[in-house]
Amino acid sequence: MMVRYLQLSAVAAACFALGITLGEPADAATLQKLTWGNPDQAWGTRRSVTEADRKAIAQFRTGHDKPVFAADFTDPRMLNSDWLLQSDDYLKSCRRPENVVASAAGLLLRTEASTGCHARWSTGFMISRQHFGYGYYEASIKAADIDGLNNAFWLVTEDHFEIDVCEVHFPNIDRMTLHDNNRIDGKFPIAVGFDSRFAENFSGAFHDFGVLWTANDIVFAVDGEPVAAIRTNGSITGRTDIRFSTALMDYAGKIPDDPVGHDMAVRRLRVYAIR
Repeated sequence: MMVRYLQLSAVAAACFALGITLGEPADAATLQKLTWGNPDQAWGTRRSVTEADRKAIAQFRTGHDKPVFAADFTDPRMLNSDWLLQSDDYLKSCRRPENVVASAAGLLLRTEASTGCHARWSTGFMISRQHFGYGYYEASIKAADIDGLNNAFWLVTEDHFEIDVCEVHFPNIDRMTLHDNNRIDGKFPIAVGFDSRFAENFSGAFHDFGVLWTANDIVFAVDGEPVAAIRTNGSITGRTDIRFSTALMDYAGKIPDDPVGHDMAVRRLRVYAIR
C-alpha cells in the first residue's frame, strides 16, 4: 500500500499565522507499507481510516483550540515540576533521570555509558505527573540515528490500557499498538497494532507523531495524516499519563557496539481535549 500524505494548505496557513510550526521538513512523511500485528480483540478491533478522522485531526492542528497541556522542554524547572523522571534496570539499557535533559533545543533522552547498572548503557524515561482524558496528543520527535534503540511516545491509562502512539526504530519503522495490560498472564494475546514502513529516515528531521483518542476509537497519525485506526468499543475509560522513553533492545534492531551519544529528541508536545 502506498499513501502520500498531503499538506493541508489552509491548515498550514492558519498555523503560520499563529506562529505554529507543524514539522520539519515541509513535506510530510510517505507511508510505504502497513501491516497488522496481533489478532483483533473485543477491546480493540482494527478499522479503516476515514475522512472524518482526517478532518478531526486537521482541526486540532489548526491551533484554533488552546491545548490543555503544552511543553517545549526548554526549561529544566518545568521538566521537574511536570514530569516524573524514572529509574529502572531490567532491559539492555538501564534508565536514569540524569539522561532526561531539557535544553534550548528541547528534550533529549540521552544514551550514555552506564554507572551502577547491570546493563552497559543507560537511556531515559519520563512520565507526566498530570493525567488527561480523551483528546488529541501530538509530539514532534527526531529518532536516534542507530539500530537497536526504541524511541517511544506512549500513554498508560488508569484502567491499565497502553496506547503506543509510536515506537520508532531507525531508520523508517513506526509501530503503533494498543495493549490491554490487565491481561499480562501469558495466555492471551494482549496487543492489537500496526507495523509501518515509511520512505523517510525518522532520524533526519523532526516528525509529528499523534493519536486521536476518543471513547470509541484510537486513530494514529504521522505529520497530521491518520495512518491506522482501532475501534475500542468503549473499553477504555480511565484517564492517562504521557510517557517518553528510550531503550536499547533487540526488538528495535541490532544494538551497535557503541550506542553512546545517539539520542532521541522531542521539541514539542501538545494535548487537546475533545470538546
